[in-house]
Amino acid sequence: MADVHPIQVIDLSKQFPRKKGLGTVQAVSGVSFNVQQGEIVGFIGHNGAGKTTTIKCILGLLKLSEGKISLWGGAPADSKIRKRIGYIPENPDYDDSFTPMEYLSMFASMRGLSGVDEDWMKLLKRVGLARWETTGIRQFSKGMRQRMSLAIALQSNPDLLIMDEPTGGLDPIARKEFREIIIEENRRGASVFLSSHILSDVETICNRAVILAGGKLMAEGSMEDLLGEEHLYRITVVSRKTGEEVEETIPEADLQNRIDALRRDNLPIVKVEMALKSLEDVFLAATGKDSQ
Repeated sequence: MADVHPIQVIDLSKQFPRKKGLGTVQAVSGVSFNVQQGEIVGFIGHNGAGKTTTIKCILGLLKLSEGKISLWGGAPADSKIRKRIGYIPENPDYDDSFTPMEYLSMFASMRGLSGVDEDWMKLLKRVGLARWETTGIRQFSKGMRQRMSLAIALQSNPDLLIMDEPTGGLDPIARKEFREIIIEENRRGASVFLSSHILSDVETICNRAVILAGGKLMAEGSMEDLLGEEHLYRITVVSRKTGEEVEETIPEADLQNRIDALRRDNLPIVKVEMALKSLEDVFLAATGKDSQ
């Protein structure tokens, strides 16, 4: 049933007042989508597309202007529902005088968790902060702060992980470690809603994607649906006019006929290779190539 999805967003709209009270700014307009149990759903869009506003509405941190949001059929502000969520903000704001162990102990007390220091040490090791447990967060880089956010999000073994640009500031190795943890949590049973500018990460680990532009839903679907099942091939030949290599992309069904035609025309074929459609191609087509 739709009302028991971990996330159900129906006709969400959110306006903010302009400065000096001159009207409003439409941040999100009529957006609907869901996250089903056990899915990893990517949430993508250019800067200012409305992703963070949508996430804050889902979390109950912002009041909706119009529409409805439910988490497992309940209200986002319900304390029982919030206990089931792990959240990583895009720009975590920590008290720099705290250490990771102090933060985890404090959050455990606030959440009524039964873990002990040994559990939090294991968690810090899992996210790559071993040996940093008693270091002031003031000394942490952005990437280390993101690791700290991941530890806090995982602390309660959440049923739903909501992540807003969790790999920002991370190097490729750390990003790979984050992806592996997300997959591990999903296998444990957690649903994941992942906002990211790194489309290759979304394409690698997500089951579905939701694409936003200008506060509106531009595309949504499974990776198979978005990327398409039709196989395309790229043929590289040498131009008779310029002598330079040129490429053309054609469907698999037309491949052999095109090769035969090139041979009849005595055009040298340099190579034939499968042309895989990427999520970046889908994103640019859905939002416009000028989107940043």
